[in-house]
Amino acid sequence: MMKKSILYIIWLFCGFLLFFLGLQKPLFIIYNDGFQGNHATLSDLWDIYRHGLPIDLATVGYLLIIPLLILGVYWCFPRWNLRPLIKGYCLIMAVALSLAALADASLYEFWEFKLDRMAFFYLNDPKNAFASVSVGYMVVRFLAWVLLSAVTYMLLVWPLGRKMFRISYEMDERPAGGLMPILGRLLLFVVLVGLDFAMIRGLRIWPNTPGRVFYSKTTYFNHAALNPLFNLFYSLTKKEDDYSQFDVFDEETLSQIMDGLFPTTADSTELMLTTQRPNILVVVLEGFGSCFVEGLGGDLKDVGVNFNRLLPKSIYFPNCYCGSFRTDRGIVCTLSGYLGQPTTSIMRYAHKIKNLPGLPAKLREHGYQTQGVYGGDITFFNMSEYYITAGHDKLVSQDDFPASERTTKWGVPDHAVFNWLLDDINRKQEEATSPWFTSILTISSHNPFDVPYHKFDRDKNPSWDDVMKNGFAYTDSCYADFINRLSKTEAWKNLLVVTVADHGFNWRPINSPDFPIIPFTLMGGVIKEPRRIETLVSQTDIPATILGQLGIPHEEFVFSRDVLGNTYTHPFGFNTFNNGFNLRDSSGCTVFDNVAGSSVYGPDANRERMGKAILQTLYRDMGKR
Repeated sequence: MMKKSILYIIWLFCGFLLFFLGLQKPLFIIYNDGFQGNHATLSDLWDIYRHGLPIDLATVGYLLIIPLLILGVYWCFPRWNLRPLIKGYCLIMAVALSLAALADASLYEFWEFKLDRMAFFYLNDPKNAFASVSVGYMVVRFLAWVLLSAVTYMLLVWPLGRKMFRISYEMDERPAGGLMPILGRLLLFVVLVGLDFAMIRGLRIWPNTPGRVFYSKTTYFNHAALNPLFNLFYSLTKKEDDYSQFDVFDEETLSQIMDGLFPTTADSTELMLTTQRPNILVVVLEGFGSCFVEGLGGDLKDVGVNFNRLLPKSIYFPNCYCGSFRTDRGIVCTLSGYLGQPTTSIMRYAHKIKNLPGLPAKLREHGYQTQGVYGGDITFFNMSEYYITAGHDKLVSQDDFPASERTTKWGVPDHAVFNWLLDDINRKQEEATSPWFTSILTISSHNPFDVPYHKFDRDKNPSWDDVMKNGFAYTDSCYADFINRLSKTEAWKNLLVVTVADHGFNWRPINSPDFPIIPFTLMGGVIKEPRRIETLVSQTDIPATILGQLGIPHEEFVFSRDVLGNTYTHPFGFNTFNNGFNLRDSSGCTVFDNVAGSSVYGPDANRERMGKAILQTLYRDMGKR
């Protein structure tokens, strides 16, 4: 009994996997061959299959949950004939899998994104959903659905009709009684469930997400690798917000409050650079709040000592507000100039991030070569999908480094990544590759701070504060060493280095007035002179400010302001935390908790109205993207 049922579970594993590898993927690739001029070569097919395999396995793991539970019950009650139940499950799965595969392949040419929960929104209006296709189109796909369902069903249930695989109770198969056989079956069941869970979750430190398969700058190839069923159910678990939840004001009042807050043009801009086409490096320091830098008012001034020494050599803004409190939102704030959201993250939604502007994409339109660098797993939280959509032609991640250099929990430590980046910049200089844009997100100043550096954690049992400070001090030393070496190269002469943190560090609570302050500096051989600019700015202002220095229009960055332009007349910083916002302007600072419906710091009617209006505008904009 046990042997046959285990063999059938193995068969189901192979059957489901064969469906995705042998039916669903070929269907998608063949049907969409030539989409936007893309034709998959043998090399492309290899990459599509190997990058998509972990998510395919995770999907198979989910599909095996119910058969495993049925198996567990069967081992306890072997007189029960489980074949009808298994056949019913296989029929439902065959129909559902076939429908998902056909819908994904057929609709991709219209949607340009993978099957997800948006399909259910379209089905709410079936008349308009099918208005663009003919009756013949629908008939052909219905017949294909029936045929594919039949083939898939026969594939899954075929062993049940074979004597060697037949799973039904027979007298001579009564399981042995007693405690030991029962414990043995229980142990085996636990092992099988554990293996299935490992397949679902993956063996990394974070669960699988659709972004894990993204590897190419060609979005079509990434979508070909992505399992549509996994993407659909992942999107269902990540329910989007009600985009009207922050509606407070009528249209006229909202327009009056928002008037002039986010100017997208400037009649003139104070130029701080010696050229309008420098090479550009954007360095995003993980969690590196201003609290670590004495020159930026930091309390932990013994941590960012090297960064502090670089301030007199830069143009820096000591009053820069980060946009959010998490990396996924902070990256979007930096590269898309898009406000952080207090109840969701736009990076989760492929159909929305593809409609966001991107600094690298804008620069690419003006001849820049672009790349993104991250020493960890760049597929984490759909980051790779966002990076590609934002305009990075090339992505460099931990997979591009030798295994010997992936020595920390998060991946490659900062010093090794900065070493690689310096070599890459020198190579570009030698090859006269210009202009170019590179963004880098550091990794080591993130909990658990396992870094090859011991300035603060010298004791055998250091406190968490010492371990934390040591991690940030390590990133500080790596960054400063990189800048010092880079400044001695020929590449420095035509280089603009923009440095910012992805978010503040919660040395203070994230809803405190001090949390949002982060470093924002401009360095490189192209700056005219070092300068301290006291103007209150936001992390989201980076794209418009850089583009303003280059003389490039930036109207699509609707929440990004050129802070050196003459239309920036109402300086303020805006930050969101978990369902709340922090707004600071010349009149003071207000921290508002949306759940409580009141300010937890600095109550002020005008600032509260302004913050609520910004949230209402932001969520309305998200709903349209």
